[in-house]
Amino acid sequence: MPALSSFEIGALFVGMGLVTLGTRGFFMFWGDRVQMPEIILRSIRYAPLAAIVAIVAPEILMPDDATEITQFNWAIPQIWAGLAAFIAFTWLRTMLPTLIIGMLVYSALRYWF
Repeated sequence: MPALSSFEIGALFVGMGLVTLGTRGFFMFWGDRVQMPEIILRSIRYAPLAAIVAIVAPEILMPDDATEITQFNWAIPQIWAGLAAFIAFTWLRTMLPTLIIGMLVYSALRYWF
């Protein structure tokens, strides 16, 4: 891959800045003149949860050296720790015991298996 020139790197920074300004500043520039449909407003509420699931799920469900979902393995400790944490949160509805239970299960399974 050829190295980029200083002009190309500068153009990339300016382009990325313009894209960021356009996507993040859309609502500031248009204000109340643009009404978002209710279905989009309801959908936006789930965006942070979807982002967290997209980041955490592969770490829980796939082994460390896996590159695709077909390498799924029930024997990895993070699946059982994630399941224990899910059950703890469903039952207790507080974050600290969820983290402690999940880490205890994960540490115990890593120690014994």
